[in-house]
Amino acid sequence: MSDKKNKHKTLLELETGDCRWPVGDPRSDGFHFCGAPQMLGRPYCITHWPLSFVPSKGRQSASTSTNSSASTPAITGPVRRAA
Repeated sequence: MSDKKNKHKTLLELETGDCRWPVGDPRSDGFHFCGAPQMLGRPYCITHWPLSFVPSKGRQSASTSTNSSASTPAITGPVRRAA
């Protein structure tokens, strides 16, 4: 059994169960993948799994930033252009 702990791997060296987190610029010679053991059922290790998510800004922040939208009626039908 090979030692997978903190072993950086190239694309061709990746094995089943290795972390797929890319490290560096893909155009550079030093580009590699993390290669640490994946979390069960995940493509990344325990370190990189939380980093793979971008927190959402929330839908209400844009609509509640100004109260003018509360007094403006919503368009409920198709918009018709003048002939």
